[in-house]
Amino acid sequence: MKQPLRLSLLSVSVAAVLLAAPCPSVLASVSHLPVGTNPSAQYEPSKITLREALVKYKKHYDLDILYEEKLLEGITVAPTALLFGNNAEKSLSQILKPFGLKAKKVNQVTFVILSEKALQKKTSLHDVEPAGSSGGPSAERPADLTARLSNMITENVVRKVADIKVTGSVSSESGEKLPGVNVVVKGTQRGTSTDENGNFQIEAPDENSVLIFSFIGHVKQEIPVGNRTSFNIILKADDMSLNEIVVVGYGEIKKTDVTGAVASIQTQDITRANPVMATKAIQGQIAGATVTKSSNKPGAPYNITIRGENTVNNSTEPLVVIDGLMGGNLNNLNPNDIQSMDVLKDASSTAIYGSRGANGVIIVTTKKGLSGKPRVSYDAYVGYKVPAHLPKLMNAQQFYKNTYTDRILEGAVGATFTAAEMEIINSGKSTDWVDLITDPALQMSHNVSVSGGTDKTTYRFSAGYLNENGNVLYTGFKRYNLNAGLDSKLGEHFKVGFTSYATYSSQNVGSMESLRGAYRARPSGVPYYTDLANPSENQDLNVNGLAIWMGINDKQVPNPLADVDPSNSKLQTNSQTVMGNAYVEYIPLKGLSIRSSLSASFGSDRIGDYRGTWSKSQIGNKPRAQYDNKTQGNYTLDNIITYNGGFGKHKFGITALQSTFYQRNEAYMTAVKDLPYNSDWYALNTGTITSISSSLVERSLLSFMGRVNYSYNDKYLLTVTGRSDGASQLSEGNKWAFFPSVALAWRLGDEAFISDLNVFSNLKLRLSYGQVGNSTVSPYSTQANLLNTGYDFDGTAAYGFAPLNLANKNLKWERSKEFNVGVDFGFFKNRISASLELYNRKTVDLILNQKIPTVNGFAQQIANVGQIENKGIELTLNTVNIAKGPFGWNSTFSFTRNRNKLLELYGDGQQVDKGNKLFVGKPLRSNFDYKFDGIWQTADKDLASKYKQVPGSVRVVDQNNDGLISSTDAIDDRVVLGSALPNWILGVTNRFSYKSFDFSFFVYYRNGVQYYNSSLSGTFGEIGGTRYNKLADLDYWRSDNPSNTYFGVAAANPYRNAINYQDASFLRISDLTLGYSLPSGLISKWKMTHARFYGQVTNPFVFSKFTGFDPEFNSAIYQDDVPSAAYTVGVNISF
Repeated sequence: MKQPLRLSLLSVSVAAVLLAAPCPSVLASVSHLPVGTNPSAQYEPSKITLREALVKYKKHYDLDILYEEKLLEGITVAPTALLFGNNAEKSLSQILKPFGLKAKKVNQVTFVILSEKALQKKTSLHDVEPAGSSGGPSAERPADLTARLSNMITENVVRKVADIKVTGSVSSESGEKLPGVNVVVKGTQRGTSTDENGNFQIEAPDENSVLIFSFIGHVKQEIPVGNRTSFNIILKADDMSLNEIVVVGYGEIKKTDVTGAVASIQTQDITRANPVMATKAIQGQIAGATVTKSSNKPGAPYNITIRGENTVNNSTEPLVVIDGLMGGNLNNLNPNDIQSMDVLKDASSTAIYGSRGANGVIIVTTKKGLSGKPRVSYDAYVGYKVPAHLPKLMNAQQFYKNTYTDRILEGAVGATFTAAEMEIINSGKSTDWVDLITDPALQMSHNVSVSGGTDKTTYRFSAGYLNENGNVLYTGFKRYNLNAGLDSKLGEHFKVGFTSYATYSSQNVGSMESLRGAYRARPSGVPYYTDLANPSENQDLNVNGLAIWMGINDKQVPNPLADVDPSNSKLQTNSQTVMGNAYVEYIPLKGLSIRSSLSASFGSDRIGDYRGTWSKSQIGNKPRAQYDNKTQGNYTLDNIITYNGGFGKHKFGITALQSTFYQRNEAYMTAVKDLPYNSDWYALNTGTITSISSSLVERSLLSFMGRVNYSYNDKYLLTVTGRSDGASQLSEGNKWAFFPSVALAWRLGDEAFISDLNVFSNLKLRLSYGQVGNSTVSPYSTQANLLNTGYDFDGTAAYGFAPLNLANKNLKWERSKEFNVGVDFGFFKNRISASLELYNRKTVDLILNQKIPTVNGFAQQIANVGQIENKGIELTLNTVNIAKGPFGWNSTFSFTRNRNKLLELYGDGQQVDKGNKLFVGKPLRSNFDYKFDGIWQTADKDLASKYKQVPGSVRVVDQNNDGLISSTDAIDDRVVLGSALPNWILGVTNRFSYKSFDFSFFVYYRNGVQYYNSSLSGTFGEIGGTRYNKLADLDYWRSDNPSNTYFGVAAANPYRNAINYQDASFLRISDLTLGYSLPSGLISKWKMTHARFYGQVTNPFVFSKFTGFDPEFNSAIYQDDVPSAAYTVGVNISF
């Protein structure tokens, strides 16, 4: 069907050449011509050229209009003569007739302009019906029309042949597939873009065609088609390979024009490791960002801080902006839907967000549709994650020796064991409780997207499904994502579009106690009732086939298999979120844009918590349950005016913004006990209410912003920004604050005295200063709150309200002031490129609880007191190590070093707040306790007795050598031991490619974190006792084993906490990925544009001195799942 249409259009075009003039010439197409006059401009000339008039008709009716240039020379018309009726042919004829011209219809969207004089000379054309007409018997078919007009073609005219279908892929020198590369047939309007996997498909007119490949930051290439139908293109990096676009907030600029500290990560590196949460992709890939997982639970989020912690009591999370939606949640996004994440780090970059930019800003841009035919992509993986890096526990025989034999030898009372336990011990058997409640867990992901469009309208739709089962039985996380987006040009002056997201997730984390129970339970116990030879010995109970007391004489530790059973314990969170952004943009003239956008988000979290009769918390009592329902809603309305212009060597951009933000959160909670039957949280009315509450929190923000970007000769750059915010949660007089910033940059590499050295391929210096605020001040913080309380009145309980805190109407913003120096440099045509940042940020007016005289009935009041300093260095290094022939190797290094220090506390000269572990001159999250000094040995028996200790006890440092271990205000032997904040972080990604194979892996190292080991203290808190199992690999002190590492099995240990402060530095090797892409010839045969298969191993190697569980975060094991390693296979297909 397509071929006759092309031939008819070609024949009419050739006929027009033959008939319109006596000499050969070339037909021009309106669609190829520059626009002479803006049809919507306020100034309307008295005359316009006929060519300009045809442009207006072409755009109005969406036509292709062909003509010979000489026919239109010297002809002008009055704009008022242009009529745009319902009939395009009639409208064209009316404007052409006065000049002896006529529009001949070729098909529904194509007209050719001919002179009436020429038509009269060649009447045969008058008798020809338009292509595609359906007249009577005399109507000429398109094929006959082609044949008739072909007879009129001279020898100089070459007949058109069938198009050639060309497919292929485009990669960088390092082997990275490049999405979004423009592919155009030279001299035509035929074009397409590479898909998400760097693949393209296009039709070329003939073998003489030339394909043009262009991509930001890379050298344009022109490739002749010849007799080939498949191409693998490698684009070389531009000598100035910094032309990529960076999103900086309310706009985009070239990376070469960036004056602040901005780092970006693209879709390839976001999805490389198949992260469940998009935040994970930032870890180790963005210098200055510290990303830490909150737990090992399936679906657990990651915590992120940028350039250290700036506040004590408020949130340190950065602002997330998703397609213009401020305050978005990265955890609700499907990583496969993200095109890029740009991280704004310094105050000059974040000041544009004013009071919301104190902790940095992450700007998320989701994938958009590309013009061209529909593209379908399918990405999926499936695999298993298995428990890994687990601490080794004692078996039954080791436990017996430690708690009985060794204790007897040390003169202590040995543990008591039942006959059932002794049978297990003597038979050489042992129960591995952790193994019983854990299993390898299936995980899978499926993502489908469809995108395409025309030169005016593009669209993208996607759907995703994720299933991540936990290793603890009956735990897991499921997420469903939908994404839809559309962008459209309405004429020459309007753009409209929308992006929407919908997410539903369900997280089941079980009992939150079963894993701790499994680590604590004696290995000498038995899991099943039938394993007991004499159940009556311990009055054991049969609960669904389980020995509830495990044959152990301890009624406080139930069988972990009972607690892990969802009929006994269940904690489930169901979340749903709908987000959307819609915009309309008006472009009245070149360089000027007026845009309004509305972003909104609504979400809810429904949390059900059920504890059955034989759960750890109930232990034989009737069930209890709790149900929480939380809703969150917000919207942002932005009105933005942008103008970009210049003259000579001067370029400038101006942005003005008015923004309104509103947020409303509601929460409801009901807790009951004594439920008559197992009903989860769906029959709360049948129990006895123990607690009920509800709350409403509202906040709003009104903002005005202005920004000016100036460039002289593309070498000297200036950015000035100012934003004023007014927040509802502060009192009158303090609601408004102004946040200014200024940034300078000098592209030294373009100076002759640098470029003549032939050393740098890029060199730019940057300097910036800015102020930002922290708007995370809790609503109603300035007001006095009430406490629901009660008291005894003559034997009768009386309930009422009492003041909870003292109001402070003078509460104002926390403010951060930051100075940043940066340098961007590159060598060897940017095969080595880097960015180095030095910064110093001071946060003042911290919101803390300040101590006040108790004369007014309160001991403290929320006030603006205190200061924090963060200063550090960041380095991002990209290298193309090998790019020769079929082999490629490139690496990315990111280094972060931040120093956090509390400069001032409470503003009254106070240097120490021991209760909150705040110390002037020390970092936040400091550990304050006695310093571990080894284990008291037998030779030190006399000295130990002076401190009321015995050999085998933990020894701590007597800081003042007074013979006492004290912890009073006057005399305190406790000191600051370290901090939970890291000294420095290093991330390294290596990517290799060889022909159709690719391989990559990720290395992450965190240094200097000191944790109070919650796993060691919380799970094995009575480590010197006999009740719980113990870690097998600890070097316990005994008389015959004078260890200086861990205390003795029978020693008293009043200072045992000192041993729990441990270095949590670790090295992780992860995300080992091996992929294979099918040859382009084969995928073309299968009607695909890309097909890649891969295998991946996540988290196989972790090296750390940290005892126990995962060193990345500090959480007691009973609140968590086990660490794991994942083994998956996946596929990326597009067609």
